[in-house]
Amino acid sequence: MILLSLLALFAAACGSSSDTDTGTGSSSGEGSAASSAEGSGAAAPSGEPIKVMTEAPIDTNFTPYPNIRDAAKYYAKWINDQGGIKGRPLEVIFCDDKNDPNEAGNCARKAVDEKVIANVGSFTIDVSRGIPILEEAKIAWFGACCPIQAQENTSPISFPMGFVNGFPTAAAIRMVADGCKSIATTYGDLPVADVFNEAFVNGWKAAGGTGEVKMVKTPLAPGDYSAEIAKMTTPDIDCLFGNIGEANWPSVITALSSAGKSPRLYGPQGNLDQKVATDFPEETNGAVVLGVYPDMGDDVWADYRQALEDNGVIDSKEIDWNSLGGLGTWAAFVAFTQIVEGMDGEITGATFIDAASKASAVDTGGLVPTLDFTTEWDGGKGQFPRIFNRNIYVSGIKDGKMIPLPDIEPIDVTDAFDGKPL
Repeated sequence: MILLSLLALFAAACGSSSDTDTGTGSSSGEGSAASSAEGSGAAAPSGEPIKVMTEAPIDTNFTPYPNIRDAAKYYAKWINDQGGIKGRPLEVIFCDDKNDPNEAGNCARKAVDEKVIANVGSFTIDVSRGIPILEEAKIAWFGACCPIQAQENTSPISFPMGFVNGFPTAAAIRMVADGCKSIATTYGDLPVADVFNEAFVNGWKAAGGTGEVKMVKTPLAPGDYSAEIAKMTTPDIDCLFGNIGEANWPSVITALSSAGKSPRLYGPQGNLDQKVATDFPEETNGAVVLGVYPDMGDDVWADYRQALEDNGVIDSKEIDWNSLGGLGTWAAFVAFTQIVEGMDGEITGATFIDAASKASAVDTGGLVPTLDFTTEWDGGKGQFPRIFNRNIYVSGIKDGKMIPLPDIEPIDVTDAFDGKPL
């Protein structure tokens, strides 16, 4: 049930695109490393490449994620321009799993055959047939932005960096801080919407919110939401959290406008996004966006933005770089690099897992809070032991533009997710 709901949520959250390039995406950056390194003042990387895999669906009837594929490629170019990792070039092999669990298994087998160190910064809707293969071969599933499959939350070789289940809880906490009094939530019309709403209500009560939380399920397909909006705005509301996809926001906003309602909007990173803001600048003005990462406009993403600019894609209309997918893959590689740089001796899948499992202070420079991969979490009714980062960032929308909100600290949902008072 949780997986089905998250499919609707992540249809846009990781950054959708019409790009259906099915190329392998393999890139080590070795071809230009020497000249680039000379230009940057760094020594050119040399020796055996540090080989990893990144995986995402491209050739798929569902949502493709070329931003994941390309963020990995551009990171490899960027780090090799800086001299590589421990003086060695980084090589990224891309695997298109087509949003098919069988293909995810094939990607895992390819990772084993290629003797990769780790699968880094990947996202797919069902990796259940891949993780057992990676476990047996001692290859980490490292840095996932958005773990949605149970094994991602429990496997000892899984090191996710985000907690998307915490978005509703964080939204509720932020609503209390913003002074919201009469509120509503909406989710895709699936049974698991009740699970998400429980996480929201826990956060609302934990932060001291009072009053009824009105919850309405909206159709999964965009359309006329007038009836649903009428239910949630009678009586009137001042704030609305929508745990819905990018494609559903126009239906919600249009129905609100038709009813003469203008609540402050709250939604997940990558869904309540720049496209929605561009199409509805007045309605989204002042909206609040909850995410795993700070907004791309934040200073912490300077290297990421520069890499995209160097490759001539930062202004792409085809790919959303300010999303869980693009941001998450880059952040995963930053964390991977830091762990490998601190390793002594041979670098293999097994030794990397050992090093990651002992890493208690992985500092990505603010892309996510400092990570401690040594301690599992016993909250969330025991369903999420491998969720190491339970902080949710807050960004916003102003005058039709996504903006960072650096004055607002990330929201730690560790206690509130279970309804414990803050």
